[in-house]
Amino acid sequence: MSDDSVPKPNFGLMQWRETTISLQPNPLPIVYFDGVPTFSHLNGIIGITLTATAHIPNGDGGADMCASTVAFLKCNIPAANNLISALQGALLLASPVDNPQGKAN
Repeated sequence: MSDDSVPKPNFGLMQWRETTISLQPNPLPIVYFDGVPTFSHLNGIIGITLTATAHIPNGDGGADMCASTVAFLKCNIPAANNLISALQGALLLASPVDNPQGKAN
């Protein structure tokens, strides 16, 4: 039996195009990657392999670099274009501003 008198936590709302959606209360995975060694296209689906690198002790007092696949990103073409736009926007934010007298971003 559910108790409707117990208030549910409010995690906020987000505008998604013309719709307002509630934010997910559970943590979502974060994917870190160093490289994109392969990509593909098949029947309108874009595929991208994401990898991360690490240094592993080799037993000779040194370390060998190795890579591991962390995710296979699959999306349709409109989603790929949205990802490109988001990455370009983030890179623009990270760009240095050649205006030493002006305000910082």
